[in-house]
Amino acid sequence: MEEIIYIAGQGLGIVAIALGFLSYQMHTQKQLLLMQTATAIVFCLHYLMIGAISGMALNIVNIFRNVVYYYRNQKGSNGKLIPILFAILLGVIGIFTWEAWYSIFVFLGLIINTLCMSFSDPQNVRKSILVTSPMVLIYDAFALSIGGMIYESVAIVSSVIGILRNKKNK
Repeated sequence: MEEIIYIAGQGLGIVAIALGFLSYQMHTQKQLLLMQTATAIVFCLHYLMIGAISGMALNIVNIFRNVVYYYRNQKGSNGKLIPILFAILLGVIGIFTWEAWYSIFVFLGLIINTLCMSFSDPQNVRKSILVTSPMVLIYDAFALSIGGMIYESVAIVSSVIGILRNKKNK
């Protein structure tokens, strides 16, 4: 039964890849956050099913972060307190869900990502992925998250495509 759960979890990683790729093609911060929330939900289940507890716990925080950012951005607020609070929360949860030395990469990557997601310009968010995705990729490699490794690789490529496509449109 454990093997079936593990295989199904890896399958959910593939679903998350598709959602993540679509998210970086969104034109607005609102659309990007909605797609990133869906991606984080699927990744939570994926990490849980493959036994990568740090990845799961930190993605739960990302779901709440994305919802808060979504509503915060609708109101036109761009204060720095909320991103800092989420970054601290990620750090604390990262410490409590520590799996091994490689856990540092996922929680530092997601802390940096949280701070960068507070940017109101989707282009800056896409650029930040070029820094944070390689960090999470290292965690995924050690956690044996096939979907996570592919996702982070695709996220890097997708971000570059989004940067170039949106730069060309402007």
